[in-house]
Amino acid sequence: MKLAKKLLARCRVFMIMTWYVWFLNRPVIKKRWILIDSKNGKDLGSNLLRITEELVHNPEYQKYRIYLSCNKEKKAEIRQMLKQYDLDGIQLIKESGARYARVAAMAKYLFTDTSFPLWFVKKEGQIITNTWHGTPLKMMGKDVENRAYDMGNVQKNHLMADYLLYPSDYMKDIMVSAYFLDNLYQGKILCSGYPRNSIFFDKERGRELKKRLGLCDKRIYSYMPTWRGVLKQIDSEKNTDQVEYFFVKLDEMLTDDEIFFVRLHPFINNTIDYSSYKHIKPFPKGYEPYEILNICECMVTDYSSVMFDYANSGNKIILFVYDREVYMDERGVYVSMDTFPFPQVRRVEELFQELRSPKAYDDREFRSRYCQYDEKDTAGKLCRHIILGEKIYEEGTVRNNGRENILIYSGSLAKSGLTTALLNLLANLDLEKRNYYITFRSPSLSRTPGRVSMIPAELGFLPMASAHQKTIGELLAVRWYYKKNKSSSWVKKKLDRYYSRYYKSHFGHCPFQYVIHYSGYEKEMINLFYHAEAKRMIFVHNDMISEMKTRHNQHALSLQRAYHDYDRVVPVTSDIYPSTLKLGGNPDNLRIVNNCHDYQLVLEKGKKELVFDEDTECSVSLEELNQVLNSKARKFINIGRFSPEKGHRLLLTAFERYYCEHQDSYLIIIGGHGAIYEETVSRTNTLKSKKNIIFIKSIANPMPILKRCDLFVLSSLYEGLGLVLLEADTLGVPVISTDIVGPRGFLKEHGGCLVSPDADGIYGGFLAFDEGKVKAMNVDYEKYNQHSVQQFEDLFEGEA
Repeated sequence: MKLAKKLLARCRVFMIMTWYVWFLNRPVIKKRWILIDSKNGKDLGSNLLRITEELVHNPEYQKYRIYLSCNKEKKAEIRQMLKQYDLDGIQLIKESGARYARVAAMAKYLFTDTSFPLWFVKKEGQIITNTWHGTPLKMMGKDVENRAYDMGNVQKNHLMADYLLYPSDYMKDIMVSAYFLDNLYQGKILCSGYPRNSIFFDKERGRELKKRLGLCDKRIYSYMPTWRGVLKQIDSEKNTDQVEYFFVKLDEMLTDDEIFFVRLHPFINNTIDYSSYKHIKPFPKGYEPYEILNICECMVTDYSSVMFDYANSGNKIILFVYDREVYMDERGVYVSMDTFPFPQVRRVEELFQELRSPKAYDDREFRSRYCQYDEKDTAGKLCRHIILGEKIYEEGTVRNNGRENILIYSGSLAKSGLTTALLNLLANLDLEKRNYYITFRSPSLSRTPGRVSMIPAELGFLPMASAHQKTIGELLAVRWYYKKNKSSSWVKKKLDRYYSRYYKSHFGHCPFQYVIHYSGYEKEMINLFYHAEAKRMIFVHNDMISEMKTRHNQHALSLQRAYHDYDRVVPVTSDIYPSTLKLGGNPDNLRIVNNCHDYQLVLEKGKKELVFDEDTECSVSLEELNQVLNSKARKFINIGRFSPEKGHRLLLTAFERYYCEHQDSYLIIIGGHGAIYEETVSRTNTLKSKKNIIFIKSIANPMPILKRCDLFVLSSLYEGLGLVLLEADTLGVPVISTDIVGPRGFLKEHGGCLVSPDADGIYGGFLAFDEGKVKAMNVDYEKYNQHSVQQFEDLFEGEA
């Protein structure tokens, strides 16, 4: 039954996407259709409620058709809101349903306060306004530690908007920086104030509501805290216990002429029984929260952005920050709360005392900075500006330094040679010459979000939130293309349509002049960037023909098409030029760019203390490893992922033979990810030399180990270049390499030692080292890097 429901749900998604794409591809825009999507259909409040009120109640918009996105579980609640505010004539459409898809593809005006569905693609002629939902105190976007990798959907919704609303320059500067909008955002910024904040300039409306609720003889307080933790990690039980403890004590202190209205995050609010309290009550249902705030004499909050909005009322604000140190450790803030004029309390007794005390601070400077543009009738002015075309507000733009924008796909930023090669390149480039941006698939960093910190601070990054949804025809075409490795005009048509839409969804709103698929792997990404609306480059780090034969991890048709049609195809060594040319058949777009080598960083890392990371696995303890490294025993080392092409089987066979003659010797094998780790370890356990073979899996800095070894061995069956060869040479460690495409050219050029790609050849290399025939190459890496950088710069001259 569960499987059947799952299949039906998937079929429904494909049907809706087919429906959406059909309307998306029609050159029709409904000029009087307006789509309002508040928090993905889960709400009707805040800024979008005020805009909806204006559109419904102002006769100037009576000919417009207003659609409101509505989540199924929130339908009754939203209907109640519509009734409460006399919002007749609005058409509710199911969030991400079939009608929603049609409206999203055809409406001219679209309003959101967060983001649209992942599959949404802005159509030419549509006008999108993103109001967002609060002035940030807490870190946002790139500034949120361990969450920046997942900001892609919010970021792209900002970038594709025609209008972004900010109630202050403070907020504008933070949002532009946090989401890398400078040089990329092509819409307009309206410093207009927030529509929801206009209510604080209408005291009469507050008095009328207080009378309607029968509260004229009551002193009203409100409590609107932020929510703790980070997304998807809510510890609601712990928070509930804390809140209930406070409420019990406070409820005993309050009198019958006082009401303490509470609005908590739903994760917490739904677990609290308010009937047990006499003076503490939830916000009245059916009213937008700011309506209730407008009848309050005092508001209690903590780290919530609501303080910036409520300050417009001029009433007292109290910050109840009982967990300040803990919260600040988990989530940083942009400005110290100690600079705010509001009293801060940590205990219920202190809170009660402040509730009973009059406002005793001057907040004019605070309001001038954070409530800078808030005013009456913001919603009316915005609608006239955006829909009626009356230019009421000055339209601002982001900063643009006039440089070319370059998008680089990095892959997953795993601990690998590809990541090292990219970082080395970036370390040697003049990053002031162009604007460089890194992109990656967010899911690939979900388990290791800290990898984002490897991206140089001078660069921006644009995570891709997820794969795009396919129509039924596109699904069939993609599966036929990848699974059967077959193509046709129909398949290509569907592929082109799908990947063009996929690219446009993520990057079509950004003015990139060049897109570089640097990792060169992943068939989905190869096809995605094939359809980029920019000059396209793809790097080739390995002999892809051998990759297909050995690892079966490449898609021949995708490589052939990419290598033939991309504007630049870039092998990293002359050795892999022939196989690349064989696949693409186009010599005109081929250019060689050797990998850069950050030799200074390698030297610095080599000086550091040897440490294991949290995820490091080692067959011996750190102490035992240091004992081996400090001994006079012969120490051979190999570094590379645990993958068939790395030749570990040959290496183990050669070392077993050497060990039988030289038992005072060790082989250290360091690797990151790879499919044959367990197999390699199991094979080792059958050898006589097993106690002298040390495995280390996943270590961020292997240089202190490499530096203390006698010989580095590259045992690969095929390779791009193998940057670890350069790293070993930088540390003065001699190297031997199998005589294969990739390292062959580099070692021949610099006098390195090549051996036949078999166990006998590697064993012979061990003996040659013992005889003093293998020395460090001592390459001039400064000169080498200058040449590599010039090769890279030449890619941008006279594009193919």
